[in-house]
Amino acid sequence: MKICAYVQRQYAKQNYKNECFDTRQFVGLRVVMDSLSRAGYPVEWAGIATVTEYDIVLVSLTADCDWWEFLKERVTWKKGNYKIIVGGAGVMHVTPFVPFVDYFSLGRGEESIVNLVRKLDGKEGYEDDSIIDAREFSPDKIYHVRQTDHVYPYEVKLTAKNSFKENAIGCNHKCLFCGYTWQRKFLSDKDFYRFSTGLFDMEDKERAMLDLFKDKNSIDWRHLRSTAMDGLSERLRFMVNKRITRHMLETFLYEMIHTEEIKPHRMKFFNIVGYPTETEEDAFEFLDVLRKIDLEPGRKLQDKAWGIVLSSMHFNPTPLSPLACAPVSYKNHRHNLHNLLAPKLSGGYIYSGENLWCVEGMGTETLETVIMRIIAMRGKAEDTENIERLCRTKKFWSASKPVQQMTLEKYFDIDYLFGEFDSKTLPTRYLRTYCAVEKFYDKPPWKEPWIIKPKK
Repeated sequence: MKICAYVQRQYAKQNYKNECFDTRQFVGLRVVMDSLSRAGYPVEWAGIATVTEYDIVLVSLTADCDWWEFLKERVTWKKGNYKIIVGGAGVMHVTPFVPFVDYFSLGRGEESIVNLVRKLDGKEGYEDDSIIDAREFSPDKIYHVRQTDHVYPYEVKLTAKNSFKENAIGCNHKCLFCGYTWQRKFLSDKDFYRFSTGLFDMEDKERAMLDLFKDKNSIDWRHLRSTAMDGLSERLRFMVNKRITRHMLETFLYEMIHTEEIKPHRMKFFNIVGYPTETEEDAFEFLDVLRKIDLEPGRKLQDKAWGIVLSSMHFNPTPLSPLACAPVSYKNHRHNLHNLLAPKLSGGYIYSGENLWCVEGMGTETLETVIMRIIAMRGKAEDTENIERLCRTKKFWSASKPVQQMTLEKYFDIDYLFGEFDSKTLPTRYLRTYCAVEKFYDKPPWKEPWIIKPKK
């Protein structure tokens, strides 16, 4: 039995100077390949020209947006007797993609995919509800995202010079918007989220703001380059269980600009915009915080000012998160904060002071990109035909963003995709994880204040 890992010509989020498979790492796929090799099933590499030479084709999708780039190539494959197994963090909704795939792997695949390959090879295997057989899929069945109670025990070769040894899984926080924490059970030898994988060791450069407040002495201002606040106001953050008070944010910024023994540098703040109930007042609260901390010293502390790049992501109703049923803002949020808070400043600045400045990052998705992501999260079986049509239409992908948006509005039910759902109507109601996330579906936090509020 010949097995290959598929390498695409192009991937989503093209932000690498040297675009290649190695720079993207695909750690999960490498772990699966290592597991298969240890089970006696070596895996080769294949591209669009050689994929028909194999019995099994492994495809890794690391995010929901990866579906579109994969399908643009998939619809051009020559017919063959291969079986396609798609897995990865991007596989959290399958309904509109059933005709293009044979098997969907949910969650950890190092054991379940080996089991599936053995069964396809005519050997004994066990039933596994983390593997969806496309021929038998029904949204009325229940499927579980595969978990593990231990990190992968073996070191995995990523490139000629770099290896990967898993040291943690998931995140210790329970932010209601985040699939990362609800789709993976937290497993670590530390009590905080750590960003340390493969080619990049970011543990001292990226830390959650909540974790830093547990031990302020752990903040390494010399190396810290990014953190997350995930909401413009205290109200929004607590609504999604991101318990960062306004005082905590002010304290973080105060400590930052008063660290005079270190030269000021840029800090990236990850943020989310477009939450249900979000208003302009939430944005102005963040501006007030910046202004207060900048002006409080009453003098210029250093020759240069500290900088914040506010990297805002459009809120997405991630499957298997407590906010999976939430309505989505149908608005282009790119450049919105700059236009609202500081329209007279150039260069996308939100605030420019003596000790602190803040600029709106360029990473906020434009609306046509958001539509395609929501289709991957909430699409219907009836959408399959139009998904394939777009993937076969080169003119669509070379068109301007407004034209792409108009096209998507024409062929897809925007009101449905961006609307509010409940436990009975949610497109991904067939998914289950390590805890009963589904109990949140009929208790929307943007309507019921059941999340603990900050102490006054």
